[in-house]
Parts: sequence; C-alpha cells; structure tokens
Amino acid sequence: MFRHRRFLPEGKMRALISFVFITLILFLIIEGFIFVESRLRPNIISIAEVRAENIATETVNQAIMEKIAGDVFYRELILIEKDDNGKIVLAQLNTAEANRIISETVLITLDTLKNVEKIAFDIPLGEVMGSYLLATYGPRIPVRLISPGKVNGKLHDSFEEAGINQVRHKIYLQIGTEMRIVIPFISSPIHIDVQVPIADAIYPGEVPETVVNIEFPF
Repeated sequence: MFRHRRFLPEGKMRALISFVFITLILFLIIEGFIFVESRLRPNIISIAEVRAENIATETVNQAIMEKIAGDVFYRELILIEKDDNGKIVLAQLNTAEANRIISETVLITLDTLKNVEKIAFDIPLGEVMGSYLLATYGPRIPVRLISPGKVNGKLHDSFEEAGINQVRHKIYLQIGTEMRIVIPFISSPIHIDVQVPIADAIYPGEVPETVVNIEFPF
C-alpha cells in the first residue's frame, strides 16, 4: 500500500518561500553593509579626527588667548636683576607665577572642553567615499566629542634674533590633553596639543644663561 504524501497548503508554501526570500535579502544587505562599513571605517575616523582636533584646538587656543595671555607680563614671570652698571646679571623664572598661570590654564581648558563636548557635527557619506562631486551629499554620519578628565600644562621658551646685537626671548604655554570622538559603533581617542605665546622680551647683548631653556614644570 502507498501512503499519500502530505504537501503544505499553497498559502503556507508561498508564505515559507517569501520568508526564505526576505531572510536571504536581509542577510545580503547586512553582509553588504558590514563590508562597506569595514572599508569606509578608516576614512570616517580620519575625517572625524581632523575636524574634532581643529574644533578643540581653535576653541582652547581662543580661550587661552582671551583669559590667560592678556594677563601675563614678562617682568612678573621672569625676575631680572641688574648690577650697578645696569647690566643683567640674573634672570630667573618666577615659579609662583608660573604655577598660577598653569593652574588657571588647566581649569580654563577643562571648562572650555566641556563646552566643546556639546558641539556635534556630521560627515556626509559622499565625503567619506572620497567623491569630489558628492562630497556634501548622502546620509550624514553624526560625530560627538567626549571631554578629557586630565589636562597637562607646561611652559617653555625660545630665542631668536631681533636685530643687531639683540635677542628676543619668547615664552610659550603648552597644553596637552586627549579627547575621544564617538561615532555610531566607533570610538577613537584624539590628542589635542595647543601652544600659545604668552610673553616676550628683547635682551640687548648676551642673554643670561639662567633663562635659557626654561621648561616648567621641570
């Protein structure tokens, strides 16, 4: 005796075929997305890092110029002693003033970067793909920044000729910190390095050796 084979009803068969077809399409779409994303990831990170560094650097630089540099005076930062003939015999760093400048700068930088954290920007997909014609078109990839928990500051100097038998002594304030850029499913650290000239003076004749190569903190 032969047994009758049982077939799925026509409606269920169509539903099964549709389910398999849709699953296959979704699988191909996901695999394609993963492939494209893996190819574009380096470009996304690179563009985001450059923009984030520019935003953070410009913002911190402006804050330091406005709130710190204008209140720094060379004669208060570098203590100068002269002999009876008016010749400079000693020029040394005022460590108390240097500490004040660095401490205030670190606090201002942290506050400034907290505001930078609120700044969000996006990158057009056309730019990520390297297309000149479509650089401003396509879906936009959102990017935001996370402010750091630590900021390092130091002073250093340089000398340059400022005329006949004259030397200009420049003092710089250098700030270094790290932020983090966050893109959907991607996170990457960026280093922020800001250098701002805060004071300078012109020395006639020879420069006292005690002010050469200032670096603070030591």
